[in-house]
Amino acid sequence: MVSIIVPVYNAEKYLAECVESILGQTYQDIECILIDDGSTDASAAICSRFARQDSRIVFYRQENSGVSAARNHGLKVAKGDLILFADSDDVLKNSMVAEMTAVMESEQVDCVVCGIAFFSDSIGDASVETPPRAVLRGRDAAAFFAAEYSATLMNSPCNKLYKKALIHSEFDASIDLGEDLLFNLQYFRSISSIAYLDKALYCYRRNIAGSLSVKLRANMYEIANRLYEACMAYLDIYEGAFQTNKLSYFHFKNLQLATLGVVQTQETKKNKRSKLREICCDKITKKALADLEKGQLSKKDRLFWTLMQGAHVRLLYLMNTMWLMRHK
Repeated sequence: MVSIIVPVYNAEKYLAECVESILGQTYQDIECILIDDGSTDASAAICSRFARQDSRIVFYRQENSGVSAARNHGLKVAKGDLILFADSDDVLKNSMVAEMTAVMESEQVDCVVCGIAFFSDSIGDASVETPPRAVLRGRDAAAFFAAEYSATLMNSPCNKLYKKALIHSEFDASIDLGEDLLFNLQYFRSISSIAYLDKALYCYRRNIAGSLSVKLRANMYEIANRLYEACMAYLDIYEGAFQTNKLSYFHFKNLQLATLGVVQTQETKKNKRSKLREICCDKITKKALADLEKGQLSKKDRLFWTLMQGAHVRLLYLMNTMWLMRHK
């Protein structure tokens, strides 16, 4: 059986479409676990209605605790040998479960990763990102992760089929950014094989709401370092060098957000500059910057790289201040 875990929070607009895409799977041996995370709209009523209509649906409610707590709740009650996750505003193509379980069985692997289609209004307007098709074991799986790293494909738990018996850690409910990557890295450390499927079977609804100010975080630097170090710790299991420039670029982009997050805080200018200097001079920052090929960066990225690499704190502060003013 495949247990499909769906955290639900104020998702009344899209929830029915998500659940219907799960019930419409060509692979029938499934359970759909809906975890309502303290919704204040009609989401709970929609979940309850679906649970009454189809015995494959299991419905639980909890006080609002966040998406990680909801996923962990789902893992505790799941009865299936295999686990999928889905977000309540997304859609699964009807062959997703069948194709991914078939690959897991035929290739005898511990995890299957598929591509993702990104859509706004309808599946028909979707753009896709897919990994190269591959079946990898041991060190080769780690090398592929590093060389082909994509935050879209590697971080999300929703485009992966897991074996429940090999899940030895929960999602970290103490953070709300990067917890999915940390979960996946822990899983990758416990398995010996993985298959990548070059098909976009999971459909992710683009979130066009919100502003940059919502995404910026004062603690982004600490989060970025934790994620980068976790990636490197996974690679360190295996001997030898890896191609890590894509992982370093991921860290580099997170550092850009980190410096913006510092500048937008209510701290004094002196304290902000001090924090920017700390970020620039950090050994992890230096390692990531040295790993990048400056010539392949965009003009904006090259400027940021130069300011970071030289610890030009005053110019970095000025550039970020001007950028935030333009994007209010």
